[in-house]
Amino acid sequence: MKKTSVKKWVVTSVASLAFLVAQGTADAAPHKVVKGDTLWGLGKQNGITVDGLKKANNRQNDIIYVGETLTIPDHTGVAQASISSIHKVITGDTLFSIAKQNGVTVEGLKATNQLQNDTIYIGQTLTIGSRASSPQAQPDQSSAISVEDKDLLSRLVEAEAKGELYQGKVAVATVVLNRLASPKFPNSIHDVIYQPLPNGKYEFSPVGNGAINHPASEESKRAVNEALSNPNHVNDALFFYNPKIADNHWVGTQQVTAVIGNHVFAK
Repeated sequence: MKKTSVKKWVVTSVASLAFLVAQGTADAAPHKVVKGDTLWGLGKQNGITVDGLKKANNRQNDIIYVGETLTIPDHTGVAQASISSIHKVITGDTLFSIAKQNGVTVEGLKATNQLQNDTIYIGQTLTIGSRASSPQAQPDQSSAISVEDKDLLSRLVEAEAKGELYQGKVAVATVVLNRLASPKFPNSIHDVIYQPLPNGKYEFSPVGNGAINHPASEESKRAVNEALSNPNHVNDALFFYNPKIADNHWVGTQQVTAVIGNHVFAK
C-alpha cells in the first residue's frame, strides 16, 4: 500500500471514529456495581431506561450484585425526544410503572400533569413529558441497600400493609427509609426494622410475631422499588399506626402527615 493511501485511510478512520463518538455510538462503558447501585439508579444517571440496561446485559430481572460489571450503553449525544406523548391509565398502572416505561421520573409525571399526590385512576389520560424536561431525582443514601435488606424491607411492607392500598404500602416503605436517613434511628435497614423497645418488644410488631419471615408479594416488592426510586419523599413520616388497634398513646400525639387506608402516618 502506498504511503499516501495509508495516510488517507488513517485520516478517514480517525474521522469516522470521531463521528461515532459524537453520535454516542462508540463502545459502551463498563460499570462496576457498588453498594447502593440499582438498575433504576444507573439508568437515571446515564439517561437510559431500565429495560435498555437489562437488554444490554442480558438480564431477565432487576437484581444486580456488588462487584459485578455491567455494560452501560453510551447514549452521549443522542438527542432527547422533545415531543410529549399521551398515556391512558389502565388496570395495574401506577405512576412508578408508567414513569419507568417511559424513561421519566415520578416527580416529572406529577409536575407535567399537575398532580398533588400519586393517585391515578383507570381511564385517566396522562401527558408523558420528554426525558429532557423531567426533573431527575438526586441520588440518596437511603437507596443504598443490599439485595437482602431490600427483600427484608419488602417482607416488612407485606406484613404491615397486607390488604392496604398500594400507596399505603409505598408509605410504609418510606417510613423505614426516612428512619434510615434520620440520626434518631439506626443506620441500616436491618437495624431499623429489628430495633428493640425497652419493654422487650420491637418497633415493628411483625418482627415479634414472626410475620416478617413470610415472603413478600409482588405488589409489596414494587412498592419498595417505588419508595427507593423517589428519594425526595413527599411523605416525611417516621411513624405509622392503625388507630383502631394501636396501644401506644404517645404516637397519637405526633404530627399527622397523611392518612392512607387504615394507617395514620406521623412525624
